[in-house]
Amino acid sequence: MRSKFTWILTLFFALIVQVGFAQKQVTGVVKTQDGDPIPGATVMLVGTSAGVDTQEDGTYSLVAKKGDRLQIVYEGFVPVTVTVGDSNVLNVSLREEEIEMGEIIIDQYRTMNSKESTVAQTTITSKTIAGRPNANVMQTLQGQVPGLNIMTGSGQPGSDNMNIVLRGVGSINGSTSPLFVVDGVPMSDDRFRSINPNDIETISVLKDAGATAIYGNRGANGVIVITTKRGGFDQDLSIKYSGLTGVQYLQDNQYNLMDGKGLKALEKHMYTNYNGAIGKNWTATEIANAPTTDWENTFFRPAVQQNHTISFSLGSKNLASSTSIGYADYDGILQTTNMKRFNLRSNLNGKNNSGRLNYSTSLGLNYSKNKMLSAAGSNNIYHNYFQGAFRGLPYLSPADYNYGRTFEDIERFMGEVGNTGMEAPLVLLNRRENVGYQQNELKLTLNGGINYKLTDDLTLGNTSGVDYQTINQPQWYSPSTWSERKSVEGIMMGNPAKQIYAGLFAESIDQRFVFNSTTSLKYAKTFGDKHSVNAGVFMEYLKAHLNASSLSKRGFDPLFWAPGAGTGWLADVAENDYYAATAGKTKFNSGLFSYFATAGYDYDKRFGIDGTIRRDASFRFTKDNQWGTFWSVAGRWNIANENWMEGSVFNELKLRGSYGTSGNQDIQNTGLFGSGNLFSTLYSSSTGYRTDPSLVISQLPNADLMWETTKQTNIGLDFGVFNNRLRGTFDVYEKTTEDLFLSRIMSAINATASLPANYGTMQNRGVEVLLEADVIRTSNTKVTLRVNGAYNQNKVIDIPEESGFYWDGASLTGYKEGGMFNEFYMYKFAGVNPANGRAQFVAQDGSLTETPTDADRHWLDKTLWPKLQGSFGIDVEHKGWYLTANFTYAQDVWRYDNDYLWFTNAAFMGDFNMSGDVYNAWTNSNKGGTFPSMTASNNSFFNNSDYYLRDASYIRLRFATIGYNFKKEDLQFLNLSGLRVFAQGENLMTWTKWKGWDAESSRGVDLGQYPTPRSVSFGVEVQF
Repeated sequence: MRSKFTWILTLFFALIVQVGFAQKQVTGVVKTQDGDPIPGATVMLVGTSAGVDTQEDGTYSLVAKKGDRLQIVYEGFVPVTVTVGDSNVLNVSLREEEIEMGEIIIDQYRTMNSKESTVAQTTITSKTIAGRPNANVMQTLQGQVPGLNIMTGSGQPGSDNMNIVLRGVGSINGSTSPLFVVDGVPMSDDRFRSINPNDIETISVLKDAGATAIYGNRGANGVIVITTKRGGFDQDLSIKYSGLTGVQYLQDNQYNLMDGKGLKALEKHMYTNYNGAIGKNWTATEIANAPTTDWENTFFRPAVQQNHTISFSLGSKNLASSTSIGYADYDGILQTTNMKRFNLRSNLNGKNNSGRLNYSTSLGLNYSKNKMLSAAGSNNIYHNYFQGAFRGLPYLSPADYNYGRTFEDIERFMGEVGNTGMEAPLVLLNRRENVGYQQNELKLTLNGGINYKLTDDLTLGNTSGVDYQTINQPQWYSPSTWSERKSVEGIMMGNPAKQIYAGLFAESIDQRFVFNSTTSLKYAKTFGDKHSVNAGVFMEYLKAHLNASSLSKRGFDPLFWAPGAGTGWLADVAENDYYAATAGKTKFNSGLFSYFATAGYDYDKRFGIDGTIRRDASFRFTKDNQWGTFWSVAGRWNIANENWMEGSVFNELKLRGSYGTSGNQDIQNTGLFGSGNLFSTLYSSSTGYRTDPSLVISQLPNADLMWETTKQTNIGLDFGVFNNRLRGTFDVYEKTTEDLFLSRIMSAINATASLPANYGTMQNRGVEVLLEADVIRTSNTKVTLRVNGAYNQNKVIDIPEESGFYWDGASLTGYKEGGMFNEFYMYKFAGVNPANGRAQFVAQDGSLTETPTDADRHWLDKTLWPKLQGSFGIDVEHKGWYLTANFTYAQDVWRYDNDYLWFTNAAFMGDFNMSGDVYNAWTNSNKGGTFPSMTASNNSFFNNSDYYLRDASYIRLRFATIGYNFKKEDLQFLNLSGLRVFAQGENLMTWTKWKGWDAESSRGVDLGQYPTPRSVSFGVEVQF
């Protein structure tokens, strides 16, 4: 018995000794790829609950044995699993996690990772958004998303004057802008100057029907979903400051404009060659002594900009918060223009202990104050500073203005120079001192969401949000403004002679309130290991209100006048109504109601299919057409997950496709409001028999009106090879818009010659490519090359015109069946007739003519919209240093250069600055000139020809930055957890044939616009 017990005891001790020798204390350090220690990383023994967190210096200690696997996890880094070997020391490096090629897809209703996605989308993260010197975040997206064409229409700080088009123009009269959703609150416009770009976490651009059909009658032009930064649970207090300051400059031009001596010499040349018909007979002495004023430097300036943001994030077990405060001050390159912005954002996430109840809130409070220019783009030489700065005679001087001289003095000066407009820069100097235009905006967004798991598979939720906006626009002319005074010469805007008091104050106030609520019931279940299903039913309600008022008054006492205040108010008098104020009031209501459903199925992470169907009701249509149905189906095949793909170079290879419909209920491009009475008979006041007041029909009703419907097919391929060192996406699409909102011609016997109707079809076909390659990827260095491009072909298929084309009889553009929308329709210039100096044109039959008719206009197959656009760039990271350069390009873009016309038009010779190019005009001594004779009788046809239609294609160094991220050990003496310093530039260089200040524009015809500036800035980010 004792022998048996001894044997068992010996065996037990041997087993203990064996286990003791097998297990050991494994130690090591967890670091970043740059060599920085990571405190708080979790080191888990795979298959058990054993684990430890790393210390402040990144070290850990854990009992394990040879062959055990350790998983190291830290938020923001890619998890790593390693195997314990013979050594007792096991050091690990973690690579920072990056969202690449849309790793996370977020729309208002669904969240999924890229491997499960069946749709075409691109996600941009805060890494390429924050810290950029753009007041409007949409400018930051330029070139980053294939197929998203953003054309800035103004360089004015905070301007929302831009065209944002996704996958081609999809409507003729309706809205072409995508739907914007910010933290679950849909918005129908692109007023994003009030949003601080530093608050944004991700921007997801949803492109195909599989992604947009779920938005129903607002998804036809694509959807852009913006999410702001939120805190994380179990997170210590983190404080981060981001600061930026820089300078903006006016870009250059290639118009070959004259200085004082050069212009007088040119005017003398023209006077001599055209026998005094144009130009001026300057003497040699007057030419030699001509002064030069750079009016650009008079009206423009290096503009200082700054942006500051401080953010706080904190998280406990069940509550996480993120709060940021921001201030921005952007001077415009044009003096007197400026934007100031204040932002407050607070986001909150919470849950109960069981995790079944989750809730979130988002609060955004934004206020911006803009000093703006209201006359940019106009040909009013007394109002548009760009006309005075760019066209002002260089041999005039601000000394001729001598601010403080009387109005009578300037009238005498204008009389001396001939009252032809050459005094425009002097009048604008007075305007700069006495005229103001502002736009003050208060924007509040508030939304909350709550979700409760009824079961492990079934979740009930609601998301509701409010978007409130007040826009106040005051405008004023002081009583001493020259354009407000009576001009005896009659060349300026003058008040009646009997109006003693001058001055203008006008103000408009718009208040908008939008409420949106979505209730959902979602189901998700996995059966076995291979079958997963999800489904959801939703109900959405939107209600919007607009309340607008306006006030305008002339006549103020200058003794009590204060700019922008409207003080010195003079009451109306019995003799006249010169001082009577006018007021206006507008009120609109709108609403949408929808219910919809989604369903999806996944098999073994290889095959997936998703479907959506949505029923929408809009206030814009009658009951018979109030409801519409939109749907989509999308599928994918994760080829890389097939067994026969094991061992291949592909770590990701996915084929996807989608087809579906979406709608555009904004058929007149009026946003949430307007177009609500197209199915009604409308009357307006007019003059009838014997000039008596009468009512006339201004619109006949059309009860059959409905939304425009877009059908879209998309086939895409996502891939990653060599451990994602080369990755990319390809997409091919066809998008057809039916039931276009157009006017249908009818007999005038019905009291109107047209009827608003749904008639017409437009098509967009295109290809999109996005490629990224890590040409170097080591622990210390990473070099990434990237390129994206999008080709789109737009075609008008069908319109309600018997002729097959539409042209309004005056514009330079129109459209025809088989052609592109807004195609240029002009005379074709065929050179100068050397015999007489007159311009020649190509007639319809191919012959030459000097007197073309409208029938001789040609469709030129050229439009404002680029057929090919995208970007390419490089990212370099090396031991804390980083460099980024991004080039954008747009090809096959055409615009009419109206500025160049004015610089070369003989009608302005002697009154404005001119281009030296007109030296090459036809004269008796220069019969080979490229410009027709300055006195040719058919120059009006020349001005409407394609001579001034210019190639506006460009390649631009859109953005470049260089910076350094300090290592944590270098910051210990400052008690900082992070520090980054950088320098960057925007629009640094542009290669283009376009002669003007800015090749990029949202217009087909440009004249005296606010150019997009060039900027250089410096920034710092500090984290505590």
